[in-house]
Amino acid sequence: MARPTPLERLRTLEELGPRRLTGTPTEKAAQAHLGQELAALGYQLDWRPYRWSQSLYANLMVHFGLAALATGVGLSRPLLGAALHALVALSYALESNRRALLLRALFPTITSQNLLATRPAKATRRRRLVLIAHADAAYTGALFNPALIKVATKQPPPGLGWFKKQLGLATASVAVMAVLEGLAGANVWSAPTWLRGVVTLPATLTFLLNLDVVLRNQVVPGAADNLSGCTACVELAHRLEGRLPDDVELVIVISGSEEAGTGGALRLAQQVTKTREWTPQDTVVLGLDTLANGTLRILEEGELWPLPIAPSLLAAVQAENEARPALPAVTTYVIPSGATDVLPFVVRGFPAVSLTCIDPEIGAPRHYHRPSDTWRNLDEAELSRSIEFAERLILRLARGEET
Repeated sequence: MARPTPLERLRTLEELGPRRLTGTPTEKAAQAHLGQELAALGYQLDWRPYRWSQSLYANLMVHFGLAALATGVGLSRPLLGAALHALVALSYALESNRRALLLRALFPTITSQNLLATRPAKATRRRRLVLIAHADAAYTGALFNPALIKVATKQPPPGLGWFKKQLGLATASVAVMAVLEGLAGANVWSAPTWLRGVVTLPATLTFLLNLDVVLRNQVVPGAADNLSGCTACVELAHRLEGRLPDDVELVIVISGSEEAGTGGALRLAQQVTKTREWTPQDTVVLGLDTLANGTLRILEEGELWPLPIAPSLLAAVQAENEARPALPAVTTYVIPSGATDVLPFVVRGFPAVSLTCIDPEIGAPRHYHRPSDTWRNLDEAELSRSIEFAERLILRLARGEET
């Protein structure tokens, strides 16, 4: 049987069933379908279960809803309000860089899994290349209206670039409220009501937008985000057969729970670093996340503050751009909100970066987290170009030609 095209494979995955949320049979069915094709190529499959909470948006709703409530509490009990605000700010700051979970640890969890497919090195391993793409799909809501995304991702005035980090602004405002209420509780200074309202506004808006997502409880098909990355991983496994150096190991990770807050990638990163199964010295992680419906970019991670891309990866992308000057250059895009599966690896010192398509008109991929994110609305030509760039980049990294 002839192997399917990337779009045909993607369509099959989408048609396995709706509501491909973390921890659902549909998520696992998509992973298993991809695993079958990888196993037929000789890859060794390894299922790694873990537990994670199912909704990122319920988590955000609770964090920033508690912050808004704390402002009301602070009117009569300012020290309690300060404590609650400090808890929220600390909890989300720690969670944003995937270092620790505080409030989120109180949420009920569900079992999900990562699928690791490994093509071992044929000689003594010099380098491990990890491709990671998530199989789960996202919730939708007014938060993902293209007009709102366009406003939210608009470049701020010079010197105010940090304000593009929406969750950074909301978290900072919560920390400021903790300070204001601490001052009031110590009888140093009581902020006027209007100032308290202004400072609380970012947290309140964040709460309301995420509440809308939770109440809708609607899941998108997720063709571009991220069945495109999943089908690309398998397509690349075919294309790279016999072309990698003998001392390079290739691992393909079809992760779960990315849309629930990069849960699968976090649990995997925690596991492989604790056991030293993978180390930053011999492992490079390349995320493939939404490879259509925009222009291919590499992402600078960081929800509250930027996390620089490893210089070796920047050099490899630049070298690939220079090798084919007739093609559009793949440049850096700073994530304004959220994260991809490479974030837990970046914060643990791994050279890691994600490839993603961004429509410059809206600051996100077309159909991003919308019910219209179906295989019929996927830009097949862009998907093909993205896979070709990923293929060339992987071969360059495999040969150690970062410059």
